[in-house]
Amino acid sequence: MIRVKIVPNDSRNVAKAIIIDSDKRVLFLKRSDYVDKFAGEWDLPGGHIQIGEELMAGLKREVKEETSLEVEECRFVDKLENIKFFVCSYTDQPIKISHEHTGFRFFNEDDLDKNGKFEKMAIKALEMIND
Repeated sequence: MIRVKIVPNDSRNVAKAIIIDSDKRVLFLKRSDYVDKFAGEWDLPGGHIQIGEELMAGLKREVKEETSLEVEECRFVDKLENIKFFVCSYTDQPIKISHEHTGFRFFNEDDLDKNGKFEKMAIKALEMIND
């Protein structure tokens, strides 16, 4: 079984992108079963920022690696422990997921668990763009 570990170049800082499509749905990625943490769970795109890497550059790199999407106009939503969440826009591009994930889905707000850590942040971002 293959396991993915944090590489020494990674910091403890994590950035997650809340990507919302034109129908006001949020992109989530299904984590592969072989990753060390949260295998098989739905996750927001993003990950660990490398040591010495600028936060926004790291967020964009992670999103590109995981989805092939290029995000822009990212706005800070909130922070939870060592994770910073940003709502980001993107141009309509095909999504190509990395080996770290087995699928993706855009969720409507009604489909999100209001008590889930990532879902709660997604709902907050949807409220921000609706204001």
